[in-house]
Amino acid sequence: MRNGQDDSHCADNAQIKATRRRNFLNRLIYEIVYLQVMDRSLHDVLDAAYELPEEPEAFDQFLSEAKRYLFGDEAGAVIADHVAVIEDDDPALERHTNRLDRLIHRLVNSEGRTITRFHAVLDVSSSGSVVGNGAAERLFSCHFPTTLDALPLDHEALRFIRGYLSTIPVTQAEDQVFLATIEADDTRSCMALIQRPVAADGLARISVSYIDWSERLLSRIGAAFGLTSAETSVLAGHLHNQSPGEIAEERGRSLETIKSQSKSILRKSGCARMSDVIHIAASIAYLLREMPDTTTESPAPLSWETPKDGLQFCQVRGERQLAWYRVGSGTRPALFIHGLIQGPFFSDKFVQLLDENDLFLICPSRPSFGYSQPSSTRKNYNQTVVEDCVDLLKHLAISSLPVIAHQGGSSHGFRIARTLGSACSGLAIVDGGVPVHDEASLRYMDSGSRMMAAANRRSPSFLKMLTRLGLTTYRVRGIEAFLHELYGNSAPDMVALEDDEIAHVAARGIFHVTEQSAEIWVRDGNAAMEDWEQDFEAYGGAQVWLLGEKAKILDPFWVQKRLEQCDPEKVNLSVITNAGNTLLYTYPDTIVAELVRLHRS
Repeated sequence: MRNGQDDSHCADNAQIKATRRRNFLNRLIYEIVYLQVMDRSLHDVLDAAYELPEEPEAFDQFLSEAKRYLFGDEAGAVIADHVAVIEDDDPALERHTNRLDRLIHRLVNSEGRTITRFHAVLDVSSSGSVVGNGAAERLFSCHFPTTLDALPLDHEALRFIRGYLSTIPVTQAEDQVFLATIEADDTRSCMALIQRPVAADGLARISVSYIDWSERLLSRIGAAFGLTSAETSVLAGHLHNQSPGEIAEERGRSLETIKSQSKSILRKSGCARMSDVIHIAASIAYLLREMPDTTTESPAPLSWETPKDGLQFCQVRGERQLAWYRVGSGTRPALFIHGLIQGPFFSDKFVQLLDENDLFLICPSRPSFGYSQPSSTRKNYNQTVVEDCVDLLKHLAISSLPVIAHQGGSSHGFRIARTLGSACSGLAIVDGGVPVHDEASLRYMDSGSRMMAAANRRSPSFLKMLTRLGLTTYRVRGIEAFLHELYGNSAPDMVALEDDEIAHVAARGIFHVTEQSAEIWVRDGNAAMEDWEQDFEAYGGAQVWLLGEKAKILDPFWVQKRLEQCDPEKVNLSVITNAGNTLLYTYPDTIVAELVRLHRS
């Protein structure tokens, strides 16, 4: 027996030495390649990163450079040859990340310092040369420096700016507000404030803000002025910088009717000119962005902290602390395995449906999520996740139940279901994915997910840089900006987030993953990106898959193709029309109905 142990020990030592040699060679290759490409790729990433402490709005440019570094170009799907595989942390990148993190925190916390810039800002010289900030680059779809004539502004706005600039050398020009139409990727009506120079450089500063004149916002402004619905529609045309003739043509009314309704707007608002009405409407719009809607009950203000309502703790395997939530008041349990960026939090409608069907969810937070203790190492992370769930169910004396795996929790869901065996009465996968362990799978992800997955595969330190700097920056820019970054390319999801409750629940998921450290993005990312085909194929129980047709994180068509290879007697797939990656929040009735079926089976 002792010889067998010695043989096993020798084999382990040989494997450790082989791993060390491989890591050393990878490190050597990395150092050589790093020096060769530093000037043209990673240098650009770091250069963009060092803009963040002064200009959080430059984070988009930082992401663009990161994508170009990883894929060669921003829209690429194949990891560039120069990006070597580094399994260990990279001290050089870690030092940059720590330094940048400190700089951003220092500026955020410095007394009287405000670094948030949500407006596009242009500095214009008397000769017509223009420089702008990051927000201006996005709004105008151009790069700076440029010239005034090159800006995609309407003729009247350009004429107004030139006229203002011409008065600067002669008189003390007063600050003025004007309406401008930006004709870049799409036409946008914006409010602009032009300010006289306060420094010797003679530059006039123009702050430009786009206002989304939504139907809800327009109806509230119309109500504030006492306008009829027809007059509110005419006002909308003026706010979009349309002429009376253009408004008449769009609304199918005569020009005289539009002029008459415009006069009524002036009379009811107490203004002499429509430009004054526009200025007042813009002011109301900004006030409404700051004030709660008094007609509905608004959610409590959000802070970057994982919610504690319903939170419970369980000691597992000695003194290990596992945090979990019980959701619903029923008697029939289901185990919920949360996603990466959408946590174990649900809408009131979801909870109501659980109660009506005598169900409740057991929702453990994975290691390092929320308030659960981290796993001891990266390598035993997956095992710790499974053991935590098994021990929690033992603690609760639950012998059988279905498992729900959501999004990035898919791989964990299969591992847990396989371990539970007959104790798992069925597996529901909501907006989840199939194994994506090869780099060829990256092409089926959206741009942001592809970037994070590629960084995870090649360099944990690069992934931590992306997440740490991103989270620190978005604590400045706000959670709404973060949600827009995550879901901005998905129309159904952006519509869903217009619901205050859904936005609130989605934000809680972000806080859940950011509560402890950026290391969790590496560990949980590894769990999704490694080869879990055996767990996927070994689970033989009933499977219910719910996918959003418009999901962006992972192409649902590709998931469907993989599921076609599975036993149709075991796998039931439903693709929900016009649903995105907020499926958990927008279709609670469908999800709960499937849970009920799994309990009956």
